[in-house]
Amino acid sequence: MVKARTSDGEIGILPGHSPLLAILAEGELAIEPVSGDRIAVVVDGGFFSVDNNRVVIVADNAQMGEAATAGIR
Repeated sequence: MVKARTSDGEIGILPGHSPLLAILAEGELAIEPVSGDRIAVVVDGGFFSVDNNRVVIVADNAQMGEAATAGIR
């Protein structure tokens, strides 16, 4: 699953989601793979697209890891 904040509000993407192109808003983007640990990334804009069970994220700036979640609620 991919969770992100867009210019229209928050969205969650699951397998089989219909094609989509969205503008990312500033905030946390979370990637929860089928296997493995959750990945949290703080972005300050960009866009993402969904097509054929593939999510492509293009962020202006992104910060991953523990520092990304410090102070974010």
